[in-house]
Amino acid sequence: MVYIVVGMGGILGTLLRYFMDQMLLNSSLPPSSGILFANLIGCFMIGFFLSLKVESISPMIRTGFVAGFMGSFTTFSTFSVKVLELFLDWGLKTSSIYLLLTITGGYLFVSLGHAVANKMEKGSR
Repeated sequence: MVYIVVGMGGILGTLLRYFMDQMLLNSSLPPSSGILFANLIGCFMIGFFLSLKVESISPMIRTGFVAGFMGSFTTFSTFSVKVLELFLDWGLKTSSIYLLLTITGGYLFVSLGHAVANKMEKGSR
C-alpha cells in the first residue's frame, strides 16, 4: 500500500512542479524560475515536515508526502536533507565533501552525457 501512496504523491508533485514552471515561463522572471521556486519551497517543506514531532501523522502519510510528493516536486530537497544529516552525524568535512562531489559530479556527468549524445548524433549523419 505504501508504494501506491508514494506513487500517487509522486504524480501530484511532478504535476505541480511542471505547472509552476509553465506558469512562470512567460513572466518577466528569468528562465527556470519555476524550478528554482519549487526547489526552495520543497527544501522548506521537507525540512519542516521531517522535523515535526507529531505522532498523529501516520508513517504512510509521512512517507507518501516526503518520498512521493516532495521527492518528485523537487529532488533537490532530498539532497539538501542528506547534506544536513551528514553535517549533523558526521560533521562539516564529510558533508562538504558530499556537497562538492554531488554538485561537481552532477555537472560533469551532465556534460559527459551531453558530449556523448552530440558525438553519437554527429556519427549517425
